[in-house]
Amino acid sequence: QGAGETVLLLPGFGSDVSAFGPQIPQLAQTHRVRGVNPRGVGFSSTVAAERDDVASAASDAAALLEAPAHLIGASLGAAVAIELALLRPDQVRSLVLITPFVTATPRLLAVVDAWARVAAEASPEALAAMLLPWLYGGDFLSDTAACRRAAKSLAEAAARIPAATLKRQAAGLRAWSGTREGDLGRLRARTLVIAGADDLLTPGA
Repeated sequence: QGAGETVLLLPGFGSDVSAFGPQIPQLAQTHRVRGVNPRGVGFSSTVAAERDDVASAASDAAALLEAPAHLIGASLGAAVAIELALLRPDQVRSLVLITPFVTATPRLLAVVDAWARVAAEASPEALAAMLLPWLYGGDFLSDTAACRRAAKSLAEAAARIPAATLKRQAAGLRAWSGTREGDLGRLRARTLVIAGADDLLTPGA
């Protein structure tokens, strides 16, 4: 949507570009907005592999760029944005990294593994109930109506992400974790990091 310099949206683990739904019309007022669903999500085809590597996701995204772009990545999408900026710095105008990580904590690794397993063995509603306390802070969780709306949205999103895709994403996340600690100093694009004070999964963002 829109016209102007390209903004490329990279969704996080277990999500698709609909996660940026509220932001897309705002960004499209001044930019050309493109969203990249990860392999095995939406219309993005999957490949026969045991894991979806972050570097492969970065290459997929780079293939869509006809000119340098602003990258907005959330969670695992932030890892893809970092990887793309390191591999193709000439293609990146700026970075917005939402709850990024470079080395995943043991808690984050445990949660993504549980996410993939619950998706394979239970309903989207059960997965949403499991995820709520990990994805939202205490004040939000005390609001019953807000939790009900969030659980509904999470369940709808969960139904769109195949369990096999989650398993491959989790393996790719684990393989990438810790590999770029020494490379952050090479990032030259203007960068904005967005973190949450109550974030349990990426506390070092």
